[in-house]
Amino acid sequence: MNAPFFGKRIVVFTAHPDDEGLAAGTMYENHRAGGETFLFCATYGEKGKSHLKKPVTDAALKKIRKAELLSAAKVLHIDHVIFLGLPDAGVKEHVSELYKKSLPLIKKIKPYAILGFGPDGVSAHWDHITAGKVALRIARALKTPFYAFTLGPQAIRLRARGDFFLKRRKFGRYAGIPSHRQGDVKIKVDMAIKRRAMKHHRSQFPSGTPFAALPKRMASAMFRYEHFVKEKM
Repeated sequence: MNAPFFGKRIVVFTAHPDDEGLAAGTMYENHRAGGETFLFCATYGEKGKSHLKKPVTDAALKKIRKAELLSAAKVLHIDHVIFLGLPDAGVKEHVSELYKKSLPLIKKIKPYAILGFGPDGVSAHWDHITAGKVALRIARALKTPFYAFTLGPQAIRLRARGDFFLKRRKFGRYAGIPSHRQGDVKIKVDMAIKRRAMKHHRSQFPSGTPFAALPKRMASAMFRYEHFVKEKM
């Protein structure tokens, strides 16, 4: 299905480097359709250390993850990457700052649509949920359509039977178990391009297999299609 925003100027609003994987194929398809994509990332992801083989400082991981995202963005032909520099795992405490930093930038861009996290944050990470709320608030202020990331029907069914989201709650950065909504927009994506882009996040996928922590069928489904809920404005 072609999205109504393909070939347009869009903003994709995320919390961490690698979050763009939820819309990676969509951004690539927008490029192929002649559109322009602005990717906003609220943090540098400096607390994402659970997959690292050797300990590093927050400052070092900031540089690593910034470089990983910029490399992935080249594969996906993302036109502009904007880092907002908020503290990883602390976005919830900086809502006003995130809004004030982002609103004038997005207002100047004048996007046809904004894509971002919905109320479940997909994984219920508080940074995801907060970034999504701010992005939706901006979309409503600018009277711009907003499309929230969600999982496909098969992935939602698998998620309901599994406890892998619980296993990821080691660091107290998550809300309750996410309740995912059925999407309104389903986009078939280029699996090879998406995999190639996501592999650039080596600090998060040391095995070289993106989404390896997810059930195999769920991960496979996420590489074939991307799903979005069109929010009421």
